[in-house]
Amino acid sequence: MTLNIIFIISGLALGTMIWAKVWEDKHRKKPILLRLISLGDERVRTVSHELAHRYSEWKDQADFFLHKQLPLRTRNFINKTNTVIKEEAIKRIGDIRGSRFLKKSDGISEFFKSISDKETNGRIDESLDEDDDKLPG
Repeated sequence: MTLNIIFIISGLALGTMIWAKVWEDKHRKKPILLRLISLGDERVRTVSHELAHRYSEWKDQADFFLHKQLPLRTRNFINKTNTVIKEEAIKRIGDIRGSRFLKKSDGISEFFKSISDKETNGRIDESLDEDDDKLPG
């Protein structure tokens, strides 16, 4: 039903426009319907150009912000945040840089030292020397 109504309305509009064009050719004067259509067409064209121009400007601004400004501002924010966190940590915990908790031991833990002492009495190369004596040659 809706499609029938739309079809009838569009047919009447086309018929009216054809009649207006025929009337314009006979009387050499534009009827109000054709003047309104021309005026609307001109306004739509003007608005379309203006919107395209605004879109282009907005796109350039958004591109500049996303690719130039946002990374700089993010990096700046992160650096400032890290500085504030470090200052607060030093204020609350103290300077832990020279602390005994962070000092490295000899490089090998006590567990591995005890295993090494049990197996070869602290010498790593003894087993290799004994194997060399057994080889023919």
